[in-house]
Amino acid sequence: MTKKKLTVFGRYLKRERISAADAAWELGVTRSYVSALVSGAMTPGLKLAVEIWRWSKEAVPVESWVKA
Repeated sequence: MTKKKLTVFGRYLKRERISAADAAWELGVTRSYVSALVSGAMTPGLKLAVEIWRWSKEAVPVESWVKA
């Protein structure tokens, strides 16, 4: 069994015990979209990345979405 690798956003939600549904509601997106962001299957646009950065009190940097 392989362990899923979480994004910085996913680790933040886990650490803060915020559900994908709650994050989705607060960010104005769907729960399935938040789940895709958590797993790294999708990346947000710049506007949402900045919103996540603000919403997380700067714990999820905008640049964390950029793949090296």
